[in-house]
Amino acid sequence: MKKLGESLNSLSGALLGFTTALICVDVFLRLLGSPIPGSYDIVEFLTSIMISLAILKSFQNGEQISVDIADKIFPKRLIPAIDIISRIITSIFLCILSIGALSSGISSCLSGEVSMTLGLPLYPVYLGIGLTSGLAFTNEALKIPKTMLRLIVIVKLGREKA
Repeated sequence: MKKLGESLNSLSGALLGFTTALICVDVFLRLLGSPIPGSYDIVEFLTSIMISLAILKSFQNGEQISVDIADKIFPKRLIPAIDIISRIITSIFLCILSIGALSSGISSCLSGEVSMTLGLPLYPVYLGIGLTSGLAFTNEALKIPKTMLRLIVIVKLGREKA
């Protein structure tokens, strides 16, 4: 799964470069009175896809938003328990996001929903977000048993060994 995260993140970086180039070209062409038709639609689609592709690698690297106040308030031996609770909540959120996005993608595909300017189908974006958040869910959920084992070791030994 690590390689998949790296590949998706590289693709996300390429999309960021393309999106930036598109915006720059569009701004330049607007100065000449000839903007790219539907550039807003394209940028919205690419940004949504770009962010969804980077989700998995972000979770793999532990770069998601976290609250470190627990580290300062609670004893060090309780941090794994707080980490488990945090991972469970995050996993639930990612699971709901994945199911919701996949459901919206299927619904959008069946109804033929398209963007207003260019008429691009919306379902690929929904499905992309659903699949990548599902992968991030799997990544987070798989870390829960390891953290639970670490907590058990700490509780049994009375000190942090992991």
